[in-house]
Amino acid sequence: MVIKALPRAVVDRIAAGEVVERPASVVKELVENALDARSTQISVEIENGGLGLIRVSDDGTGISRDDLPLAFAAHATSKLTDVDDLQHIGSFGFRGEALASIAAVSHTRVASASGDDGEGWSLTCNAGVLGEPTPRPRARGTVVEVRDLFHNTPVRRRFLGAATTESARCREVVTALSLVHTGVRFEFSADGKRRYSSGTSEARIDRVEAVYGADFRSSLIAVEGRVEGLAVEGFMTLPSAARPRPRTQLVFVNERLVKDRSLIAAVRTGCKDFLPGSLQPAFVLSLSMDPARVDVNVHPTKAEVRFRDRDAIFRLVRRACRDALLAADLSPRVTAEAFGSTSAPSAPKSFGLPPGSPPPSSRSSGRAGAIQPTQPTAHPGGLQPEHVAEAPDVLWPATPHGPAPATPAVPAPAPRAVQQFLQSQNTYLLHDTPEGLVVIDQHALHERVLYSKLQKDLADGKLESQRLLMPETVKLSPIEHAQALEMRDELARFGLEVDDFGPDTVAIRAVPAVLRHEPLDDLLRALLDPPDLHGGIPNGLDRRLFTMACHAAVRAGDALSEPEAAAILEQGAALEHDDTCPHGRPTRLVITRDELDKLFKRTGF
Repeated sequence: MVIKALPRAVVDRIAAGEVVERPASVVKELVENALDARSTQISVEIENGGLGLIRVSDDGTGISRDDLPLAFAAHATSKLTDVDDLQHIGSFGFRGEALASIAAVSHTRVASASGDDGEGWSLTCNAGVLGEPTPRPRARGTVVEVRDLFHNTPVRRRFLGAATTESARCREVVTALSLVHTGVRFEFSADGKRRYSSGTSEARIDRVEAVYGADFRSSLIAVEGRVEGLAVEGFMTLPSAARPRPRTQLVFVNERLVKDRSLIAAVRTGCKDFLPGSLQPAFVLSLSMDPARVDVNVHPTKAEVRFRDRDAIFRLVRRACRDALLAADLSPRVTAEAFGSTSAPSAPKSFGLPPGSPPPSSRSSGRAGAIQPTQPTAHPGGLQPEHVAEAPDVLWPATPHGPAPATPAVPAPAPRAVQQFLQSQNTYLLHDTPEGLVVIDQHALHERVLYSKLQKDLADGKLESQRLLMPETVKLSPIEHAQALEMRDELARFGLEVDDFGPDTVAIRAVPAVLRHEPLDDLLRALLDPPDLHGGIPNGLDRRLFTMACHAAVRAGDALSEPEAAAILEQGAALEHDDTCPHGRPTRLVITRDELDKLFKRTGF
């Protein structure tokens, strides 16, 4: 085998294949060069999805006549001087490959001026063949024109989408970068029509609205977190706006758009108590850190990075997202329009995002007040309303055959607002607040209460178990039998003691106290293979706790006594958050007084 050095033209096209994947890759590289040149205005124009023309204009520092040829040379850059600079890269470009790779697969022309005297120069490079600089008077800044992209690599063109698809990708690059570079004005045009203008606002939320619209803005909450040397800020959508395929999930590191699965996983883990099923939030998050703590020299596209403190960054992002959700009012609002009202539509609610406005109250509208049962009442589902104060004047529904139960006499409490509630359809608790009417899903709220208690008891090593007077046998499939014996120690942590009792049979000697009334065969199978109904990334332990809470909670259709219902409300109010069940479904929704007035035609018609 004979080893030969590849011709330069082949080397250039190989390099171009790594850097220039599609027209959007060209746009990204050229816009980042403009940002490195400290531009304040960047304009991007494309034709035919970027295959016909890509023109990027800026008002940056420009390129001198002597440096123009070097701009097209491979591994020539103004951003690095020695190997130590690679340890703390603060610029977007640094490899010196982009323009050389682009010019190898296109007809490229650069016109630039580095001074304010109007003297500029132009240089062309056709498929890697460099011309001579020619005078071209112009204002300070640079224009790069890329024509006939991939004209000499037709196989690459066959892997591209339609012109409209490639145009949309180019636009996404420009709009994404505009979200974090708020001191720069961006414009994007396609086939002679302006498709995007960032405007002059330097507020990130205004940039988000310019890209995604006012409705998207109204669904956002602010995210912010800081630890020593690390910071994250940005926005994410409320759980009510989560979707199976989110509208956008953007992460920036030191204002560089990156792709990092661990950061996306951190967001989803932070949201796992708030999102049902496989729904995901949309978010725009920007991380800031010392450049020495992140390695951006991983791939020629510079979209992948490595972190020195990956675990610390994961925890910061997860905590910031969770804190943002805990601070938000997550109770869904029911509007008159949702009922087909003919009243005048109301303006969409804003969640405190305009600059200078305060954050929303955490749960002022959905929280139950200090409603307590007068007597402790045991419930088959494990509800124990002990350690609760008594409260008079509780409204409870009268049955069709008689009046409501009388409220026992109690000592007069300190003056406070009277809270009223009733049970409807043996499923929902209707709760009155100053803002309006709150409708609570009794199963979802009780499930959250039990899950939180199980989590704490398990962490404290106090998960209560109840031994059976006589062991109960359960027949399993061979796979389930082997799995049960293999997981014997783990199941014991949850209070379920299992022993082998012959071929494909196990004996259950103890059960979790909260599940002592559950059919044991169903319970064992559920804990062996708990359903993953969660949008976050729960581990097996979490899913088993979810399953236990779900099985133990009161169900839809269960008639609750007044003390039992009051205990659920009070125990939920004592939690860190009770806006969602462990699976992420909302526990309550709110119908405000304004919406009730519209429904009954008191206002807005």
